[in-house]
Amino acid sequence: MFRKLALAATALTLVTTTLVTTAPVVADTPEAAAARLEDFLARIPDLGPGYAVVVVTEDDVILNHVQGDRRASTGAPLTTDTPIYIASQTKAFVGLLAAALDERGILALDSTIADHWPNIQFPEGVDPATYTLRDLITHDVPISVDIITTLEAYVTEVNHADYPALIAEFGEAREAGFQYDNLGYNIYGAILHSTTGKSWQDWLDEVIFDPLGMAHTSARTSDFSNDELAWSHIWQGEALGWHDVRPKTDAMMQSAGGLVISTHDMATWMQLQLRGEGPDGSGLTASMLTTAQTPYAQTHSEDRRNALELPCTGYSLGWNVCDFEGSTLHGHGGGYTGNRTMMAFVPELGVGIGVFSNSDNMTGWLTSRTVIMYLQYLTEHADAETWSTRRPEIYPQRVERYLGYRQQRQDESRNEERWGDWSWSPSTADLTEFEGRWRTGNPYLDVLVAVEGEALVARWGDYVVNLEPAQTDLFGGQRHPFDPWEDFGFDRDDNGAVISMTWGEDTYTRVD
Repeated sequence: MFRKLALAATALTLVTTTLVTTAPVVADTPEAAAARLEDFLARIPDLGPGYAVVVVTEDDVILNHVQGDRRASTGAPLTTDTPIYIASQTKAFVGLLAAALDERGILALDSTIADHWPNIQFPEGVDPATYTLRDLITHDVPISVDIITTLEAYVTEVNHADYPALIAEFGEAREAGFQYDNLGYNIYGAILHSTTGKSWQDWLDEVIFDPLGMAHTSARTSDFSNDELAWSHIWQGEALGWHDVRPKTDAMMQSAGGLVISTHDMATWMQLQLRGEGPDGSGLTASMLTTAQTPYAQTHSEDRRNALELPCTGYSLGWNVCDFEGSTLHGHGGGYTGNRTMMAFVPELGVGIGVFSNSDNMTGWLTSRTVIMYLQYLTEHADAETWSTRRPEIYPQRVERYLGYRQQRQDESRNEERWGDWSWSPSTADLTEFEGRWRTGNPYLDVLVAVEGEALVARWGDYVVNLEPAQTDLFGGQRHPFDPWEDFGFDRDDNGAVISMTWGEDTYTRVD
């Protein structure tokens, strides 16, 4: 099961990247370009539930635009102080943290994995003594450990002390070279905790958020009430509207994708990148910012097959480094169920921009196009007016096609032969036969099955699956609308007692 989830998580992440130095002539002012961008957003039909854009120069916030709701079902408004989940953009914050801790002599970027875990067992052919912490956070260590990335993103926090055993048991070698993934950041966070006795979350507070006064930014959603946070959303069509997706729990906030931030605080973050150093007394030096922004890995993504649709070839400590019309653009996106975000800064143009959507309704495309649209306005790009008209026309068409695709995929999954005709109708009393804690042998994979209300629910940590009866002793499981149906099958002994459960590729036995 965790292998399937890890692949799904990878499909949501942004892999962009490049380095060019010749700057274009800036023909418009940042303020005028921002006004044109607001007009552009006003022409996007049915953009919701919430959408936000912040644009800054080194010294000024020239746009802090928020519209719509932070939660569709309540109508609570999105504001400039609303913490919004930014998923993989977290990597840039952890990258700067790593640069700061390196300069302060706390955790060296060029120390090897084996320096910190001398007895670690990597897959055959991969020597942990030859790979550094810098390699980890530039996606250059050729291993995968799907159970770790899945647990951290969807299920529960993995104790840092358990990492070596999980890597030894489940690690697999992959092709050498850059390959975008969450694993390197997860391992870095575990090494940081085991080496210093303090979590990556606490370090971020101490090194970045507190010195910069970022009061509406955190690696823990519990720092805010669910009413304060932006919820994520899935569009189900006119008849059903928006489906609310609860904010992540603390247990699912991980070092490769575990921050909420307001647009106000994003302005502070982007200005830090443009200035190249923190304010007096912050402890964030110019050399730290330089270290974090310098590309170290070659991604070989010149073909524009990335979210920003730019030629990109380099990856720094949490930034994809790309070329926008002769200027170096640092950017990173974030995607998770019901949520898409994007941020970028271009030093030669003197601007930074962050874009937030609390839905996944083709907004991955729109957030990246919002970034590019602003830069095209700023530079008076020859295609700016054409795309200014065309993109608002394209968006609703993409939304309609995407909804149709999702509905078709779900129908195909539901109509698979294995489900029969979904005619099995057990009573609530019948459902209690399947209750219990189910185990494979690894405590991290324990699943609790219980009747909640009148339905059966499987809980794998914070990963909650609603089970719908299909045919005798077989349930289809689904977390959110349009998720592919997952099979939960149960076997009985000769006396008719339920004794085992199969979920995907894993078989479980009941322990209580």
